Amino acid sequence: MTNLTHNLLSWYRKNRRELPWRTKKESICPYYVWISEIMLQQTNAKSVIDYYKKFIKKWPTVYSLSKAKLKTILFFWQGLGYYNRANNLLRSSKIICNEFNGKIPNTYESLIKLPGIGEYTANAILAIAYNKKTIGIDVNINRIVSRIYNLNTTNNREINKKIFNLIPNNNSSDFMQALMDIGATICKKKNVNCNICPLKKNCLFYIEKKRINFESIKKRKKKFLFVFLLKYKNKVLLKKRKKTKLLNGLMEVPNYLLNNKPSLKKVKKIAPFDFDWNIAPGKLNSRISNFDLEVRFLYAKVNKNFFLNNKTWFDEKDIKKVPISSLMKNILIHSKPF
Repeated sequence: MTNLTHNLLSWYRKNRRELPWRTKKESICPYYVWISEIMLQQTNAKSVIDYYKKFIKKWPTVYSLSKAKLKTILFFWQGLGYYNRANNLLRSSKIICNEFNGKIPNTYESLIKLPGIGEYTANAILAIAYNKKTIGIDVNINRIVSRIYNLNTTNNREINKKIFNLIPNNNSSDFMQALMDIGATICKKKNVNCNICPLKKNCLFYIEKKRINFESIKKRKKKFLFVFLLKYKNKVLLKKRKKTKLLNGLMEVPNYLLNNKPSLKKVKKIAPFDFDWNIAPGKLNSRISNFDLEVRFLYAKVNKNFFLNNKTWFDEKDIKKVPISSLMKNILIHSKPF
């Protein structure tokens, strides 16, 4: 065991974060690891904790999850974002029960074939749940290793070559989780606290005082979402979202997403229904993972209740019972005066 590895594991035993999916080493549950890793995709641990607790209480085993309805899972997932993860969990749970006797696979070849599991998640499950000598390299671990060796690269293959020899033969589980904790609490992207880092004696970023800027900052793109609010009495028209990677199966206000801001005349032409649309004052700004979103509103009132395929009228009480994204909740709140 290298000196760096020893220092890292010693630090972890004393300073590890208490997270609900972390159990004692001798009783690590692969199901818990799988659920937590899917939830942690594109989402920080603090935001995941409450969702994870409720999810595990509702579906404590992969068998119970496999029997769930997607609508119910999406309802529990509201506010966590990236809703396709919920859909992938359900699809994978059925495969695990049917093809792996309800046991989370313990080989890379089997894991990588499951919906929603990529290279990082497969290796993370193998390392954390099964203690196999591998590691999942995410943005945080990439950053830590790049700093340790002062590498001017973010290539995961190069990072993996550097870190593989540091992984202990019989404790890759703690090793990976320790690096995750270092990245979350000490070796951050901007606020780096080298003075309390257990790796500083072996870190060229600290020793040589060279500050290689290996993370390029990309200018965020801006997109425009136009929502079309149809109201009948105290109800609003919602439709079920088509099968897409994002927000699959959720209910939403009819809308149109554009990369560039069009003229309002053009917006009225792309409206989903032929009504006398009014342009609502103001706008709603939202920050999505990799772009900024400007939401604009058009509204119309109808005098007759009508039905369309996959579209239904909902009042305020009904909306609380259906799966809907956080963005769409904000849109509905913002649209109340119209």
